[in-house]
Order: sequence, then structure tokens, then C-alpha cells
Amino acid sequence: MELAHIEGVLLTERLDQDALGDPSALMPAVGDQESQQRPELVGAVSEHDRCPTAGARPWVFVFAYAEPMVLPPGPRSPAIWQTLAWMSRPGAFLQGVHRRFGDPATIRTYWTEEPMVLVSSPDAVRDVFALPAEIAPAGQSWEFLRPFAGPDSILLLDGDEHLRERRLLQKPFHGERMRALGPLVADLAQRELDGWSGPVNTLERMRQLTLEIILRVVFGARDAAEFTQLRDAVEETLSGVRSLPRLLSMVVVMRDLGPRSPWGRFRIAVERFDGVLYELLARRRAEPAGQHDGQSVLDLLLESHDENGRPPTDRHLRDQLVALLMGGHDSSAASLAWAFERLARHPAVQARLRDGDPAYVTAVVQEVLRVRPTLTIAPRLLLAPARIGGRTIPAGVQVAACLWLAMRRQDLWPDAAAFRPERWLDGPAPDPLSWIPYGGGVRRCAGAPFAEMEMREVLRAAAPLRLRPAHRQAERARRSLLVVVPDRGGEVIVG
Repeated sequence: MELAHIEGVLLTERLDQDALGDPSALMPAVGDQESQQRPELVGAVSEHDRCPTAGARPWVFVFAYAEPMVLPPGPRSPAIWQTLAWMSRPGAFLQGVHRRFGDPATIRTYWTEEPMVLVSSPDAVRDVFALPAEIAPAGQSWEFLRPFAGPDSILLLDGDEHLRERRLLQKPFHGERMRALGPLVADLAQRELDGWSGPVNTLERMRQLTLEIILRVVFGARDAAEFTQLRDAVEETLSGVRSLPRLLSMVVVMRDLGPRSPWGRFRIAVERFDGVLYELLARRRAEPAGQHDGQSVLDLLLESHDENGRPPTDRHLRDQLVALLMGGHDSSAASLAWAFERLARHPAVQARLRDGDPAYVTAVVQEVLRVRPTLTIAPRLLLAPARIGGRTIPAGVQVAACLWLAMRRQDLWPDAAAFRPERWLDGPAPDPLSWIPYGGGVRRCAGAPFAEMEMREVLRAAAPLRLRPAHRQAERARRSLLVVVPDRGGEVIVG
């Protein structure tokens, strides 16, 4: 790497990841809360900023720093310890940081290469969600998902490409199309719940249910053989990364060290999954034109065309389907498991749910998503300084709306820790930027209406059940892949 000092400004003619090592070396360690500097863009290079597992970023922006800037305060503990807390006890970690350091606060984990500034006030959340993709590409914050999500995933795209994908994926989940899916979801939920008696691990059961819903509604599995093949491929791919020890090792050592290593096993499982999915696409494409019945999301995607009239490629379809799987399987299962965990500890809510009032069912869904959100942050990687909540945050830093904290702030939610669905019916409407379980702005989850409909149908079907907690103590939150789940699996006693 060739360096030159010009009037006190550090310029890089070539920024090479292998030569530089850690890109955070451009800045002091956040754990020590040392002075950051306000950057000015001095160049951009097309040499990619290579992450060992995440592929290439098309541009690396090089900044020079002139005047001092200090990041918000945060824990001084090493990144490895913050990572362990972030993974094993995410709720307690975030609330502890908020109590000690306030809002905003800075954390440093192996989840991202850059330090992360957390915000939770409505004004700061609004600023984060309003950031333009040119200076805060949200897709770059999820680069570690690339090995499974794929290069055309809506999760990784930004700007016009992201909006184009968003419009396409939103169509099946709105209006009459989505309402028509309600009876199918209700039927699948009833069949699942009919067998419940005695101790039930609701997280495992809801994973099975939400996966069946996804494979039938989105992937369009038509018979038992097709369904079983898809289900087994998905389960093999996700089983390893749901394990906390394996996930920790993958976060700390983000490198494929061969077929026996965590990343190596994951890569092999993804390749097998891709083979099954491409076989499904080949079967659907071999059908006569116009034969797709439009009953699944895949049918609709096969009939779509881009602005130039071209149909989607297999790779594009694959990445679209995987994005819907990632957004609608584990996260929905976790939300439903939390719902059962909360209902088992609140018999009065169970009793009122049995009345069948649609407004109360919706209130229960909203309260579950508020008090136990399955996603914790909505991050953006700053390529230029940005004003967030009245404070300038420097470039080269992740800034994240903290969903978990925003929906548990005592100044925004009376008795914030309490599970009280009545607050949605009796009190004033909350600030929209304080209830953000699906993120916000143009990055809000495109499948959110479907996810809420799915929860309503499952809870309606579960209303006749008598639920009791399997343990006296409420379940704590732990991380499983991207989502936060009950640490004992949402265990309840039915009957």
C-alpha cells in the first residue's frame, strides 16, 4: 500500500485488504473511546474490500480525517466479550449498555468489522431510516449473509436495485392475494395444534409449521416428495448455524477452513440446497407457458419480467426465494414461540383471546412483537458523516436503529417490560417510530403484512388451548442465527 502525506492529509493510492489487514486500522479502537476524526472523501477504489466469506464490495471509499470527533460512549471490554454477550444474552446486553451509557452508545463485536453506534429515540431512528443509500448502504451491513442469500438478494441490494426487488416481492403479500392465503395458513396451523398435549417445545413446533407454510405458499411444493426434499435441504442448511457454539465460531473465524470446519460444512449444505432448488425451477420452467396456477409466490415470480421484458434468471429466482425463506421462517417461528411463552404466563390474556375479538388478536400480535422482538437492530454502514439524533456520527461506522431498545423505552411505553395487549386498545396510539419490529423506511420487511397475518391465524387456532408455563422463571432471550429466541424453546404445558 503506497501512502503519501499531503498537507497533513493521509491519502491512499491503493487500498488493498491483504496489505492493510483490518480496515478498522484506519481508525482508533472504539473500546478505548479514543478520538475519531471527521472524514472527507479523498478517493474511491474499485479494488474490493474482501471479507473472507462475504464476497466483494464493488467500491471502497477512502476518507481523510482532519478535525477530532469522538464516538458515543460504550463498553470498554474486548470485542470478544461483547460478542459473547451479544450472542448469548442479547436483550440483557443491550439493556445493560443503554442503562449505563444512555442513547446513543457504541458497541464493538465480531458481528461487524466496524464499531456500531446504537440509537433508540424516535428522532434518531427517523434519521437512520431516512439515510440515503449513497452514504448509508444497508445492504453492506449484511454482507456476511452473502454465502446463503446470494448476490441478487434484496437483503444485500441498495438503491434502485433494492427498490425494484422490493416492489416485485411485495406484490404477493398485499390485498386480495394475501387475504386468500389466510385459510391455507389457518388449516395448516389447526392441523399442527390438534396434536398438542402435555409438554411442548413451541419453538421447534413453530419452526416446522412456518417452514411448511413457506414451502407451500412461497416455493409452491405440490406433493409429499417435493415437500420432503425441500424441507430436508433447508433443515440441513440451517441446523448448523442455529447452534450457538457453532454460530459463535463462525462469527469469530469468518473463513472456510475446509469441509470439516463450520463454514466448510455450511458451504456444502448450501450447495446441496441450491441443487434441490434448481431442480425445482427446472421442473417449473419445463411446464407449458401459462400453466403456472398463480397459487404460490414462485408461480408469480416465474411470470414476471423486468423493465426490458426479460424473465428472471434461475440465479435471480433462487436469491428471491431464499430472501423470503430467511425473512419468513426462523423469524416468524421465533415470534410465535415468544407468543406462546407470554400467553402461558398470562391466563387473563388467554381468556380474552378465546372471545375471538379480531381487534384483540391483533393487539396480542402487536404486543408480542413489541415486548419480544426477534430482530434487534436495523444497521447502516456510513460511507460519509451523518447527523443522527442531533449528533454527527463519523464515516466508517455502523449506525443502527436498535429495535429491542426502541420498543422497551420507559419514556415511550408505560410499564414497558409488562406484556399488556390492552395498551393497544385503551391508550393513545404509539409513536410509529417506537414500534419497529420489521425495521423501517425503504428497508422495512416486504413480507411484514404476511408475517402478521400468519401470527393472527395461528393464535386464533390456538385460542381454545389451555397453556401453562413449563418453568416458573420467564425465559430469557438468546440468539439463534439472526433472530432472538426463548432460551428454553418457549416450553409450555398444554392441557
